[in-house]
Order: sequence, then structure tokens, then C-alpha cells
Amino acid sequence: MNNPQAQLKHGRVVSPSSRGSVAVELGVLATWQVNEMEGGKNFPALAAGPFPKPYDSDVPSFAPPADGHILSGGKVDERDCINFTNEEMSKKLKRPFNWPLVSVDPGQVFRVQWVYTAPHVTRGYSWFITKDGWDPQQRISRAQLEPKAFYQDFYTEVPYDKFGSVLKAKTDHEVVLPKNKKGHHVVVLIWNVANTGNGFYQAFDLDFK
Repeated sequence: MNNPQAQLKHGRVVSPSSRGSVAVELGVLATWQVNEMEGGKNFPALAAGPFPKPYDSDVPSFAPPADGHILSGGKVDERDCINFTNEEMSKKLKRPFNWPLVSVDPGQVFRVQWVYTAPHVTRGYSWFITKDGWDPQQRISRAQLEPKAFYQDFYTEVPYDKFGSVLKAKTDHEVVLPKNKKGHHVVVLIWNVANTGNGFYQAFDLDFK
């Protein structure tokens, strides 16, 4: 965790508090590990392959994260703790634990702030959320999430290699949260990179009032 070269990895959300932020605060992960929660960007597809049209001139996606490892971008080292249920995390910490909830209102504007240590040519951002009736005692899988992103914030310029000065990672951006959610839900935010096969995964535990 003290590898100096690892400090240069990619990017993470610093506000509001993500599962990665919580893991850093708990001392179970280093910031560089949260910066590098990257996996195939073609989520929720399971297989590697072209990014969806009209962005199929972007670098093809590596295989997206497997079920149960989505929130860590498919990382199964120490970062697998990002996928842990409250029960699993309690066992790891040897004390009772619940992922802290960010209080939100249905339909509100949800603002996030990123810090990038290695900005990439960016296609955009995809937002997914858990289904009504999802089971917090199970790890997040595709079956636990709504089948489609509730919002996508994509640059439209193609091909990416001619618009590198335009397709920039956003330090601050926002989304309108779904209006029909109540209680605890998990949101998965993916920063989709145009010039690599990966996206960077961040997860939030929200409490819809």
C-alpha cells in the first residue's frame, strides 16, 4: 500500500462520501487503491467488446466486473471490501458496522466532486441504482440493480482521438436522482474512458427520505 508508483493512479470521488472514502477513513484502504477501482466499461454487459454505438470507435471495453465485485470495479484484492455487505464488513473490522448513508431527497440534484491523478480522454459518466426491494444482505449484482442506467452524461464528439481537448474528465458534475425511490439504495457511478478499455467505479449508499 506504500508503493509510490501506485500513488499516480487515476481518480476518485471525494464528495459526497463514497464507499471508497469510508474505507480510507477506516484505514482499510489507501487513497491510491480507491483511485484505481477500474474495470471494463461496458457495464452492465458481461463480455468485453465494442462500446455501444455511436461510440464504438472508442477503445473496446475489457470484460466488465463480475457480479459481487461490481462496486470495486472488479478488484478482488483488499478492495473487495467495497463490495462487502454490512455483515461481511463487521466481520472484517471485528465490530458492528453499517455503511454510512448519505441523506437525499427523491428527485434532488446530486452533485459529486472528483480528484484525478491521471485524467483520461473521457467519454462520460453512467449512473446505476438498486431496484426496489433489493437485498442489502447480498452483494450488489446485476440482478440487484435496475437494468439500465438512470442517467448517462456522455460527450458526443467522435472519434475520440480527434477531440482529446474536448473530452475532458469533469471535476464537478451532477445528476437528478430518481423520484420514485425510498429508503436505502446503492448508486454506482462509472467514469467511462474513451482511450482505454476501462471505467472507474464509485459507489454510494443513499437514504432517500
